[in-house]
Amino acid sequence: MALKLSAIITVIFALSLTLLLGQTMEKPVLTLEQCLNLAFDHNPQLQSYQAAVEEAAARTVEVRSGFYPSVNFNAAAGRYESEDKTGSRDNYQATFSARYPVFQGFRTSASYKAADANYKANQSQFLQEKSDLTLNVTEAYYRLLQTARLVQVAEQSLKRGQLHLDFANARFSAGLASRSDVLKTKVGLSNTNLALIVARNAQLVAAGKLNVLIGRAAHSPIQIKDNLEARPFSLFSDSLALRQNVDRLIEAAFRSRPDLHKIEQQLVSQQAALRIARSDYFPTLSLEANYSYSGEATSDLQGSSYIGANISLPLFSGFSRPAQVAQEKWALQSLSQQQQAVRHLVSLEVWNAFLEVKQASERIVDSQIFYENSLENLHISEGEYREGVGSMLDVIDAQTALVSAEKSHIEALADYQIALAALARAVGRDDIEEILK
Repeated sequence: MALKLSAIITVIFALSLTLLLGQTMEKPVLTLEQCLNLAFDHNPQLQSYQAAVEEAAARTVEVRSGFYPSVNFNAAAGRYESEDKTGSRDNYQATFSARYPVFQGFRTSASYKAADANYKANQSQFLQEKSDLTLNVTEAYYRLLQTARLVQVAEQSLKRGQLHLDFANARFSAGLASRSDVLKTKVGLSNTNLALIVARNAQLVAAGKLNVLIGRAAHSPIQIKDNLEARPFSLFSDSLALRQNVDRLIEAAFRSRPDLHKIEQQLVSQQAALRIARSDYFPTLSLEANYSYSGEATSDLQGSSYIGANISLPLFSGFSRPAQVAQEKWALQSLSQQQQAVRHLVSLEVWNAFLEVKQASERIVDSQIFYENSLENLHISEGEYREGVGSMLDVIDAQTALVSAEKSHIEALADYQIALAALARAVGRDDIEEILK
């Protein structure tokens, strides 16, 4: 009796442990926000841009040191021997020295301004890369949802095809259908099975892409929350409202786009580089001071001090200075033209992204109607075939139309969410609805 009780307790414990481990190892369902946070924390490309920002920040600290004096301490000790080795003497020396650059032809302030602008440009580049990563993760997220939905459509279509085959076989056995009906149903079932294989593979490919973007191995298991439903904007009532909305979005993009901020800071940096090139035309002035102890014995050190000013004026450098200034001027003009080009590109991106949202929202409405009509048509075709007044070909055509309608609706839902993310990236802001109020 005791052995039986012990065995029962052991089995219960093993089952409990198995259930507990199963719950522990179960993969969490990730939301889009969680996927984005994982990407921000683990994506190596984004981390490299973050490192570039930190490097630029350290560079500003280095350049800022030019505003401060430099202080040094030097000490030396040695013994000097004469050539005939008739005598020797020791020498000891310790020196404190300081140097302060009073005026460097505006080079120091310009160098700091260039370094600070470069730091801000790197920050903007990081934000741009983060925005691009956000779009890529969002697209991969909804493509994975799209493929998962398409797998469900293919599985449901396979079940309907099997039911149609069973019904066709039953009618054929009863002498109410021809062998052709059975063969047509089998062909349709084979095509549906092939579609399911393709859909499942596409789902694995989409999962691999999302995994890599969030810093995981491509083959890692992943589950995400299905939020594919959409609530389209009402932004397209007429052409006037459409253009007014686009104008507001473009204005917001000019204020918010990181790449525009980046090129603005590059212009500031280039202007500073021009000032640095021109600084070679100015004299430089620095103050110097030192105090030293020296002597042949540590007990007999003599002190001396020095304080003075040093001025230097460049007179001729083989025309290198005007050539350098000309280079910086042309570089500044090139950046100015690039800024205009980027502004035009931003306005085009906003316009195209807005139209993609418009098109996707219209497709959602149309594909929903397409799906409802196709579903009703399939029910009618199945009923007519059961009554003997319809053909199996009509049923297969109706089922094909329904699958096409389901695919179109799922693709429209996914494309709409991706188009919204692309519009947010084009504008440089997430609160699109607030901008358009």
